[in-house]
This record gives sequence, C-alpha cells and structure tokens, in this order.
Amino acid sequence: MRVERGVLSAGMAVLLLTNACSGGKGAFKELADSDPTVRSNAVFKLGESKSKEAVDALIGMLNDSEETVRVNAIRALGEIGEKKAVPPLIPLATDRLSTVRMASFQALGALGDPRGVPALERGLYDDDESLRIVAARSLGIIPGPESLDTLIRVALQDESDRIRGHVVKVVGERRAREAVPKLESALAAESELVRANAAQVLGEVADRSSVPVLTRALDDPYFKVRSLASHSIAKIAPEDTEARAAIVRRLATETSPMAQVDLAWAAGKMGDRSHLEVVRTLLFKGEPEDVRAEAALALGDLGDRSDLALLERAMTDRKGMVRSRVADAIDKIKGVKSS
Repeated sequence: MRVERGVLSAGMAVLLLTNACSGGKGAFKELADSDPTVRSNAVFKLGESKSKEAVDALIGMLNDSEETVRVNAIRALGEIGEKKAVPPLIPLATDRLSTVRMASFQALGALGDPRGVPALERGLYDDDESLRIVAARSLGIIPGPESLDTLIRVALQDESDRIRGHVVKVVGERRAREAVPKLESALAAESELVRANAAQVLGEVADRSSVPVLTRALDDPYFKVRSLASHSIAKIAPEDTEARAAIVRRLATETSPMAQVDLAWAAGKMGDRSHLEVVRTLLFKGEPEDVRAEAALALGDLGDRSDLALLERAMTDRKGMVRSRVADAIDKIKGVKSS
C-alpha cells in the first residue's frame, strides 16, 4: 500500500509535467516507477538539470511515500530556484522526519524568498542543534530585514556557540546598519547572553553611532558584556579619547579578572598601553584558566620582545589551553618583530 501511494503521487507528477512540456519527455516516466530508488534518482537528475519545466512535477513528488524521494525532490526544487516552490515547501519545515526538515531549510534558503522566513524561524526552535544551525544559515542567505530581524531576535540567544557565531558573521558581512537599533535595544535585554552577543555584533557592524550605548554597557552587571563592549568600542572608534577614558575608568573599579584583561587590552588597542601590567599579572594569577589564556592573547596582540621572557615562563602553566595561547603569543611577537 505504501508503494502504491507513492506511485500514485508520481503518476500525478508525470501528468503535470506532461501538461507543462509539449509532448512530455520519456525520462520523466521514471517518476512513476514502482521502485523508490528509480524515483529518487529521477528527481535527483531533474534537480541537476535545473529545468524550470520540472517544477510542477517535483512539487507533486513532495507527497511521495518514500523519504529519500521526498528529500531529493526538496533539494531539486532548491537547486532549480523557482520561487513558486516556496509555498509547498513551507509545511515541510515541521515534518516529523529530520531529513525532510533539514532539506526544506536548505531549499528555502537557496530560494531566497522572504516568505520562507517564518518557517525558518520555527526551525530555530528545533530540538536538534544541527537543524537549528541549518535554519540560521538559510536565514543568513535570504536578503531583507525580515531574515535579519529573526536572526537577531531568536538566534542571537541560542545556547549554541556555533549558531550565535553565525549571527555575528552574517550581520558583520552585511554591515547591516538597519540592524543597529535592534542590537542597541538588545543591550538592555533581560538575558545576559543576548546582551553579550549584541555587544559583540555591534562591533562587527562598526557604526560609530553605537559608541555611546556601548560605553554605557561598560557598567553592565554581566562581565562578558563589559568585556565585549570594550573590544567593540576599540574596534569602532580606536581614536576616541572620551571612550578610551571611559574604559580606563571602568578598569579602575573592575573586579572581574576576565574583564580586567579585556578592558586593559581594549585601552591598549586605543593607544593607552599603561595598563598592560594588569595583563602581565593575570597571565600568572588569573583564575580560572581562561583568564590566563585571555591574558596571553592580549600580550600577543600588544606585547613586544620585552614580554618574551615572561611568556616563556608562562609556558610552564599547568593547563594546556593556557600553554597553547602562550605559544601563539610568542610566535606572534617574534613574527611581528622579524617581519
């Protein structure tokens, strides 16, 4: 019974195609074959051909009883790029099969139609992290404010570093000035994670109008927000003496070791290297180990040959992550000085 239902759908697909193409084409008869492997290969070939005349037939194959046929039909529609495929693809974003959902996310991204954004937004809530990543990537492909708003509003607070990193990448690549007001509003969000990611993304967008709100974020209760805000300020406005002074003032009262490293690092990038001693001290005394690793990165960026002996001592750190960052810092300083 299962195969018969699939053959019936395929037969309807062939009929649609025959109506679309004068006289039909013998190759498309494979869509009605009783063997699901033959049907699957047929829709795959249609996708490779990129024939818009095959779209109606492929839409008919979305109801095939075999998973592989449906998945290949979805992919084929994405490859052909005909936007009339968007409406029938949208319901598949909530299909019970993860392979179908993933293929639909990819196809909707490839089609680049804003009508697919709500379906992809639902994909951002999928229990499977790999599917959420695919949905986020597809949203990054679709142009326009709808996709960008969804990425900022939903994906920016995902628990996955990979997904949040993708949002940062997309916004940075688009240099989306229209996203700035939303990102600045996100700096006041209840979620610490959202605020921290907003501070980072504003640095990627690099709009100088964000400097005042980032300066206020230096007093955020969450240390990661303070750290990322300081780096974003240094990236956006490296010559802004008032913003640099605000960073130095925050450093004077800062209690978080990680934020101390980042504030001193940001001040150094903006021309005030007088606080590097804070970084040198935390290279050995910072806890937990990621503070020492961050200090090593900062010295690799701002240090000089006089710091090499200090870094060599730090190579005895008990944590491999710290030793790895220290080694990178040593290589960077030696490379810069020898170039």
